[in-house]
Amino acid sequence: MVVFRIAALCAVVVFCCGFSWGLGKSDPCLDARTTIDTLATVTDPVKRSKLEETILKSCPNGAAGLFVKALQAEKAAKPDTATALYLEVLAKDNTIAEAHGNLGLLQLERGLDKEASVELTKGLMGRSDPRYHLALANIMGNGSLPALALFHYNEALKAFPGDVDIHAGRAESFTKLGQFDKAVEELARLKELQPKVTKTLLEIAGVYRKAGRLDRAIEELQLYIRDNAADKEGHLLLAEVLMEKGEREAARKEYLLAGVDVTINPEDYARKGDEDMQAREYGLAISAYQTALRGRPAWPEVQHKLGKAQMASGRDDDALATFTALIKTGYKDGALFFDLGMLRERSGQLDEAISAYRLSIVHESSNVNAHRRLAEIYTWRGSFSDAADQYLELIRLREDNPLYHLNLGRVYDRMKELKKAVNAYETAVRLDPDNLEGHRELARIFSRGAQNAKAEHHYRDVLRLKSEDEEARNALITMYVKQKRYDDLTTFIKDWLDKAPDDPQRHYRLGIVYEFKKKYDLAVAEYKTSIELQPDNARMLFALGRVYMKTGRLSESREMLEAAKKADPTFAEPQLLLSSIKSNSQPLSKKVSKKSAQTQKKQTVRKKKIKNNSKPLKKAGRKKSSKHIKKQTINKKVGNK
Repeated sequence: MVVFRIAALCAVVVFCCGFSWGLGKSDPCLDARTTIDTLATVTDPVKRSKLEETILKSCPNGAAGLFVKALQAEKAAKPDTATALYLEVLAKDNTIAEAHGNLGLLQLERGLDKEASVELTKGLMGRSDPRYHLALANIMGNGSLPALALFHYNEALKAFPGDVDIHAGRAESFTKLGQFDKAVEELARLKELQPKVTKTLLEIAGVYRKAGRLDRAIEELQLYIRDNAADKEGHLLLAEVLMEKGEREAARKEYLLAGVDVTINPEDYARKGDEDMQAREYGLAISAYQTALRGRPAWPEVQHKLGKAQMASGRDDDALATFTALIKTGYKDGALFFDLGMLRERSGQLDEAISAYRLSIVHESSNVNAHRRLAEIYTWRGSFSDAADQYLELIRLREDNPLYHLNLGRVYDRMKELKKAVNAYETAVRLDPDNLEGHRELARIFSRGAQNAKAEHHYRDVLRLKSEDEEARNALITMYVKQKRYDDLTTFIKDWLDKAPDDPQRHYRLGIVYEFKKKYDLAVAEYKTSIELQPDNARMLFALGRVYMKTGRLSESREMLEAAKKADPTFAEPQLLLSSIKSNSQPLSKKVSKKSAQTQKKQTVRKKKIKNNSKPLKKAGRKKSSKHIKKQTINKKVGNK
């Protein structure tokens, strides 16, 4: 007994100590995921390659394996493949920070700044990578966030202290922040890093010029020109600074050295270009603006106008070159980026267009046109959430525009958010009671939701605004038939007829309603009127023949049915009724009565059989009632021509 107790105790101890006995196996993908976290720290290419092979063997199709494949695709210069793989990685495991960061770098190369900034930020949340800091610094620097750009430049500088682009970015950020002394210090460091690049002096002069220290700017420019006497850019900048200082004669000499024709009055030619643009003489406008720029090359406003004139004349490649050159000079204007977006969109480059429109909003947040173009592109692409954001921003800027509310409603409708859609549509029709599409969309939603009273109200508004709207009229007819509101249906059709008493189709449809209500005399009158207006219409002739048959006027019925058959030989119904008519046949109403009596007799016999039979009979499938069939028939006849 003691032996058994000792054995049991030993077993418990062994199991508690974690001895697996070969019963459990570790997850290879979990181990590979752990290896990824250390992969970035391995600098030895041989060791790194072995680690990648190990990950691929143990977890080829998991997040870890796909991540390694994405890295290899990047090395092989296959950015599209790498992007797709990183997206697949993050779909499987959203916690791999390096996948976020690397994806952001690839998106930045494609000009998708907004998406890139999101992914790069997520990448930095996992690990501080100087590449991600530098990329974010460039994004923030191109926007209107110089303080954030400076932070990321500082972080990147720790890893790349000799990177000239970082120092140039820091100098630009300091300039935007108005910290001109620090900007000059940064440019001085840049000059030390690349002493042969003398154009740094031009940038220093530019900072002094922005700071209002024109004498220091002139000194730097003269220092630059001393070693670069043939450089026209230096002479041109010096001429402009001298003009700002009021030294016109000295400026005139520098303009001549810069190759600028001082005999040209740039303002006159710029004014002429504006007049030609207004007259839609785009070729003349291009020539005038180009002449103005020869007299004053550094004139960004006129350069922008030149690009717009080239764009208006269909010279898109020239316009793109003009806009790109202007942006490279540092000119950043919301209208310029919007025009660039329009060019990109016209050529089908939607990603680039989106990037340009976003930059337009960065520099001019109230640019309604940029928000509108983004909203429309997102809607085309099916990115309804992004489209809704843009329409909400448009509404914030122009709350009283019913079109924005209408389009927002349509986006919500596509997103299946019907409550929000209804609110947006109702706002649209409140702002513009004559908004036809707003009433139509509301009627459609309320009709689907069985809110018949509201649907009817909006369908009637549609007809008020567009009396011949077939969709709204048929919807109301269907609604009246389903609700058995036959008197309302009659009134509705009669009102419609009153608006065009010479329309045969309207008389025909009113005749169908009277026939359904068994007011045969009124039906005959309407059918006759419709035939007088359109004698060769087979359906109208057939309808009159059908009513004659119901009322026992068989010879007249035969005449109308023959006429219908002649009017349209492919119309089968007249022949079916003709075959049932005989020269001495009873009226249709009597035949129906006789048939009903026979049916009743058969049902009585069947009931007796069921009663006498001991075994229960199986229930036969239910047939549609005659009322239901009649309702479908009138709906089909009245609602369609």
